[in-house]
Amino acid sequence: MLHYESLIHMGREEMYQSFLKAFSDYQVPMNMTFPQFEKMLKRRGFDSYVSVGAFEGDSLVGFILNGCRMWNGKATAYDVGTGVIPQFRKQGITNYMLRTARQNFSKSGVEQYVLEVLTANTSAASIYTKNGFTVERELLCCQMERGMNRTDLLHQSERVMDPDWELFSKFWDYQPSWQNSIQSVDAVRESFEILAVRINNCIVGYGMIDKITGEIPQIAVDKNWRNKGIGSRILADLMNQTSSDQLKILNIDTRSETMLQFITAAGFHNTVNQYEMKLELQ
Repeated sequence: MLHYESLIHMGREEMYQSFLKAFSDYQVPMNMTFPQFEKMLKRRGFDSYVSVGAFEGDSLVGFILNGCRMWNGKATAYDVGTGVIPQFRKQGITNYMLRTARQNFSKSGVEQYVLEVLTANTSAASIYTKNGFTVERELLCCQMERGMNRTDLLHQSERVMDPDWELFSKFWDYQPSWQNSIQSVDAVRESFEILAVRINNCIVGYGMIDKITGEIPQIAVDKNWRNKGIGSRILADLMNQTSSDQLKILNIDTRSETMLQFITAAGFHNTVNQYEMKLELQ
């Protein structure tokens, strides 16, 4: 018989093995290494106390890995990853885990619960809707092959060692998703290179890239300095800061026409879309 409890006593290696099994047939390949798994947990603020496991005996057969931090002024839990290993599916396990998680949230003062789900994963989206989640926005994920270094661009970029987040956030057209937020990238700051373009001694655009994976969690230009090649310069120079053959930008708000135009012109193509969903708890 299955039982449900927090993951406070569960080892990371056991969680990792269960994660690989649960996502073995996922639409987006999730065959990450153990260090990559640990990095994901750290970046997204994993909290074992508010995370939930479904157990058959001592075996973890389902899980909701949750992060917890302040988000838009509220104590927020974030679903880092929900999964059930294939042979235990269609037994209502996710619903039971969500109920257990909400009980843990009430003890921890969590005010809202945020997650992302692939738009194509209609069964999962339906489960969340039935549990009271509503769609906040649609997010686009895209990638491109690493191109040739361009020499026809104006401006020069420089490395940023101490990012001015207050300034950078003024360049945004939309709030970054949880995994791309300031707190998330700061949690694994050593993974990223940050570049900026400075004009008249003022930074007018910046971007960052994961040195290994080629993921770009944030790239933005001051609204008064757009359409002047600054974003293209930053993107071209970011390519030289990663060992990956692909660049990825995840969770672009589909309402941002400016960003969509920029990535299309740069050569990115859409891979999958996600819904960002939220459940108000208090």
